[in-house]
Amino acid sequence: MRIGVRVQAPAAEAAAQLASLPAVAAQAESLGFELLVVPELLSAEGGMPAALPACAAAAAASRTLRVATGLLALPLHHPLRVAEDAATLDALSGGRLELGVGLGAEAEAFGGFGLELRERARRFEEALEVLRRAWRAGPVRFEGEHFRCGEIEVHPKPVQPDGPPLWVGARSAEALARAAELGVGVAVEADTDPAPYLAAWASVASDAEPRIAFLHDCERGDWSALRARLEAAHAARTDVWLGLRRANDLPQLAASAEKLRREGP
Repeated sequence: MRIGVRVQAPAAEAAAQLASLPAVAAQAESLGFELLVVPELLSAEGGMPAALPACAAAAAASRTLRVATGLLALPLHHPLRVAEDAATLDALSGGRLELGVGLGAEAEAFGGFGLELRERARRFEEALEVLRRAWRAGPVRFEGEHFRCGEIEVHPKPVQPDGPPLWVGARSAEALARAAELGVGVAVEADTDPAPYLAAWASVASDAEPRIAFLHDCERGDWSALRARLEAAHAARTDVWLGLRRANDLPQLAASAEKLRREGP
């Protein structure tokens, strides 16, 4: 089991959170956390408006800590731009980037970008395919409904073979099963049953292990329920991403993480 922290910044505090993020990353690493997760949210509900640059700052302030977007609304971005930025950050960090992406929970953002909300699922799947192709050797060739790429190659290629590990946000049984079919890790709320993901993964011919990350809010979440979910997900590689609202809460989170490691699911 791997335990990370996921920053949670109210919109009014986002600028201050960004300024303190390098120090938070350095402290999280010193306290034994293995991952720092930066959400990308565009609305007034909070979060970082641009997760990849924030991850770059966190990676520069640490040496072994892995950094992840969690989650970047992929349909709102051009996938070649995301592929290029992610590959660059992977090189800058020495192969410590993980890319968490989602459909985009902020429905109002689609209209702001001049996009139709009903198209987001198809845009997401096309963009994910372009990402994967862009990280392979050779130029990208893709002809989709929303994205078209012809003979363009992303440089540099990621340091990590096949690119940074991919995470997809999911909640419904259908979305969990689809994540397994796509062969990616799944990031879920701590009360989500992982069974549909594991069942779908078992039916996919893959040598890779399923990966499940549980998002846990330490102030509101039920630790016993989280342990039950971890037990249910014993067939997968599991993460716990603990929510961090204030930088000075890190020592307390580290104590909770150590207890979780010691006691197990």
